[in-house]
Amino acid sequence: MNTHRISFLESLAQNSASLKIVFLNHSGAPANLVADISSIDIIADKKATAGFISFCESHSLVSEIRITPEFRRTEIIIKFTDSTELRFMLLRDMIRKAFSCMHFDEVRRDAFTNEHGMQVASNSHHFEYLFLLCQFAQISMPDRYRNYFAGFDFETRTTIFRYIQPRYDLVINTLDELYQPKGSTQLKMMVGLRRDKMNSLLRMFLRVVEYGIFRFISNFTKKVIVKTHKPGNISTGTTPIKNRNTAGQAVL
Repeated sequence: MNTHRISFLESLAQNSASLKIVFLNHSGAPANLVADISSIDIIADKKATAGFISFCESHSLVSEIRITPEFRRTEIIIKFTDSTELRFMLLRDMIRKAFSCMHFDEVRRDAFTNEHGMQVASNSHHFEYLFLLCQFAQISMPDRYRNYFAGFDFETRTTIFRYIQPRYDLVINTLDELYQPKGSTQLKMMVGLRRDKMNSLLRMFLRVVEYGIFRFISNFTKKVIVKTHKPGNISTGTTPIKNRNTAGQAVL
C-alpha cells in the first residue's frame, strides 16, 4: 500500500530544487519518509507553498488535497488514488514558545541536493532542526535519525558538533548526548535562542501579538480548503514543471 506514496515522494524529491523547497526531517531515501513519521516537514515560503500545491493538483496519483493554514506554516494532507495519505507541514518559520528557532534564509542558502535528488538542509541545520524539535517536545530522538547520523564520518560529525555546541553553549562531549531530552539542555537551548537578535523581547512580543491576531481572524475564515486533482503534466516521473497555476496562493 506504499507504492503510490513512494512514487509521489520520489517525484517530489526530483522536483524539489525547482519548487524551491527544502526537506528538514528526512533520514535517507525518499521512501524512508513513509516510515513511522507524523509529518514530512519542509521549508517553503508562500510562493513555494503555492508551487507545491500546484504540483500536487497536477500529479496523476493525487486524488484530493486538504489545506489547513496555520501560524507561519501550512498543513497539507494529500490523499492518493489508492486511498493512502501523506501529511506535509510546509514551514515559513519554526516558532516555539514565542522563539523563532532557526534562520530559514540561512538554511535555504546552505541547502544541497543529496544523492537521492532531494534538496535537503545541510547536515548541521538538519541535526539542529531535529534537536530543537525533540527538546521542545521533550521526546527522545527517534532511532531512525540516530542511525542516520551514526552513519556520518568523523569529519561530518565534527562539523555538526562545532556548529551546534557554541550556538547553544552546550556542555557536551559528543552529539549522542543530545538525543535524550534534559531540562538543563533545554535551558541552555533557550538561552542560546534568546541571545539571537531575532528573539529580542520586542520581536517576541510582536510575534505573540501576530499569533493572537491570526487566531482571531481564523475564527471567521474557512479553516480547511479541499482541492481535487486537475489533469496536468505531472506524472510519476520527473518531468519538469511548467505552467503552474496560482490557485494555492489564495489560501496561504
